[in-house]
Amino acid sequence: MDRDTEVFGISADGWASHAEFARQLELPFDLLSDWDREVMPAYGAFSERTKIANRWSFLIDKEGVIVYTQHSGLNEPRDVEAMMAELQKLYDEQTGQ
Repeated sequence: MDRDTEVFGISADGWASHAEFARQLELPFDLLSDWDREVMPAYGAFSERTKIANRWSFLIDKEGVIVYTQHSGLNEPRDVEAMMAELQKLYDEQTGQ
């Protein structure tokens, strides 16, 4: 698997909330705060109507192109297996395998 892959989460929650959430779940990646709500709307991951972040996962290639998206409901888990399969596919394409 591609070792230069970066994983991180973004939400409108503050740093203290992220730190506690990451500690409780023992997350192996960083959580970033979009407190000013600048990043989420750019990806269509924020509802102006409800003022709530939508649950999206994105796989972005090295050129910055979104190559896979996944939406999940507010209390639904992400489909990690599907994301890993897409990541493997991207790696295989980039390495010619």
